[in-house]
Amino acid sequence: MHKTDVVLVTGMSGAGKTQAMAVFENMQYYCIDNYPVDLLEAFGDYLRHSPYQRIAMAVSLNDAMQAIRVLDNLDWINLYIVFLDCADGKLIHRYKQTRRSHPLIIRNKASSLTEAIELERKIFEQISSSANRIIDTTLLKPTTLQQVLESSFNDSAQEVFRVSFVSFGYKYGIPKDADIVLDVRFLPNPFYVEELRHKTGNDKEVYDYVMEKPETQEFIKKTTTYYNYLLKEYEKEGKMQVIVGIGCTGGQHRSVTLTNYLYDYYSQFYQVYKWHRDADH
Repeated sequence: MHKTDVVLVTGMSGAGKTQAMAVFENMQYYCIDNYPVDLLEAFGDYLRHSPYQRIAMAVSLNDAMQAIRVLDNLDWINLYIVFLDCADGKLIHRYKQTRRSHPLIIRNKASSLTEAIELERKIFEQISSSANRIIDTTLLKPTTLQQVLESSFNDSAQEVFRVSFVSFGYKYGIPKDADIVLDVRFLPNPFYVEELRHKTGNDKEVYDYVMEKPETQEFIKKTTTYYNYLLKEYEKEGKMQVIVGIGCTGGQHRSVTLTNYLYDYYSQFYQVYKWHRDADH
């Protein structure tokens, strides 16, 4: 039986559903925004014999549970659920910056922005366990969100094992979707070298400084030995994606360097992606 891939995009209002849908459109998904959930059963029946292979559908948190119940019970649909999260303070900032009204305020279900976010947060916590991916957009640039989504939903994403490396700064928090976290704060820090302070691990001078250190070479030797084994076991088990977070203090120098190195190294063996959550460039 032909199956249609349906990606259901939901999450906190203001967390980036519009940007996410633009990314799916660029990946040649048929995109549907705010489709009435009461019509989903009829739409699901239509997909049984439709020519569409990949659909992305954005729904509000209020409608998400009903949408999941309807679509998840249809044998001719492969359902993937993406939840977009974001820190409450950042959501408030985004709404004030854009001067938009929160959907729950428009529907008279909340009288203030803070109340609306609190109500949605309760719903989010109740049903987020249904998600295949939870993406925290608090610190993500639009280009990084694009990379994150492409790493999971590009043309071959559902057929091959893939590994994503993401650099981050502990001062901004650990990525919520990381399966494994590597702490590289013990390595010599280029921040304390004046001419390197305002550069990142994307710059050759910083990369070379970190990579030439004996501590780094020993770390790489032991880490790749471990990961060579671990990733093969994940793939053997049937896990389709592993996200490795690599953290230093500010997410600028050491973590970026090691992310770049591991990306290059494991590109020999796997479908690999990388992004730098907190790097300046």
